[in-house]
Amino acid sequence: MYSIIAALHDSNCFSSVQVIEFIDEESVKLLKIRATLTDKSLLYIMELATYDYQKYSYHWQKENGELIIRWDNKPHWKNISTFPHHRHDGENVLPSVRVSIEDVIKEINMRLEQIK
Repeated sequence: MYSIIAALHDSNCFSSVQVIEFIDEESVKLLKIRATLTDKSLLYIMELATYDYQKYSYHWQKENGELIIRWDNKPHWKNISTFPHHRHDGENVLPSVRVSIEDVIKEINMRLEQIK
């Protein structure tokens, strides 16, 4: 969890990083972050880990709330080949592997470069 915070601070595409919730106990680890990008879009991060369960969501949206892309493992798209891992890319739900914060930052940087 600390590596997520460090990666966000090390990246030059974020203007602010706000830790909303942080629990680091032996039986449960929870991290919720709201990060503002330099273009005013927002990245919401949620990672939850217990002994036998892991849940994550990286949700990137425009300033007006419109979804750009979200990676998560909520088990509601059983027809996806990488179930439960998937991504919402605009209106599309696509297969996805478990991504890291570094993967997310790379994707964000790539998309930001494309719109310059």
